[in-house]
Amino acid sequence: MNTLTSSARSAILGLALCLSLMLLCGCASARKPQSSPPSAEPAVPPEPAGPVVLTPTGLPLSLPAPALPGAPPAVRLATDPLRRAVSQPPRAEGKLAVPLRRRWQYIVIHHSGTAEGSEATIDRYHREHNRWRGIGYDFVICNGRGGADGLVQVTFRWERQMDGAHAGSQEHNKHGIGICLVGDFDAAQPTPKQMEALVGLINYLQNRCQIPTSSILLHHHVRAGPTRCPGSHFPFYELLSMLDH
Repeated sequence: MNTLTSSARSAILGLALCLSLMLLCGCASARKPQSSPPSAEPAVPPEPAGPVVLTPTGLPLSLPAPALPGAPPAVRLATDPLRRAVSQPPRAEGKLAVPLRRRWQYIVIHHSGTAEGSEATIDRYHREHNRWRGIGYDFVICNGRGGADGLVQVTFRWERQMDGAHAGSQEHNKHGIGICLVGDFDAAQPTPKQMEALVGLINYLQNRCQIPTSSILLHHHVRAGPTRCPGSHFPFYELLSMLDH
């Protein structure tokens, strides 16, 4: 009786142990694995207003969408008047488009050294005081005091394709186009309209005569004697930066 009881007890204990192990395994498999809290989704960049192209550096550049019919026009940036002058001939008084009768190689820039003047007043001075045939320049650009501001006046030397009398150098008088801006540029700079006209005139002459930018000179670059012409305030390098060549 005691032996059977002991055996029964052993069997019961073994069965209970097996059931306990089975229950533990079942609970472990039934549990849901703990997961870390969901991370925030990456921000999505807004779509560009128009097509996207790549710049030379590989960075995207959004282009504005085309205007819809009836939409108000887009605001345009102001255009520098010197930039506009690149693509149009200057406003001229006289014969600008004359047949070329010599090989022009230089453009020489001067100032009148006076607060006012025009082609007519300079012509009279050169005839009476210098005893020349007339004005020594090919072109005069007025400043509004003696002629309309920015007006290009063509002289008889350009119209007849004659030697100039402006450079103090035989080479540059014979093959150099003399342009005189009215004003004293030791005291002030040329007017904006004068510079606009000068850019347009030089671009025109460069195209017609095939004159390189390296041959655009100031008077003091070529004159044998000392001179400050066209003055210490003439914006030479700004002029060169605006040319179309």
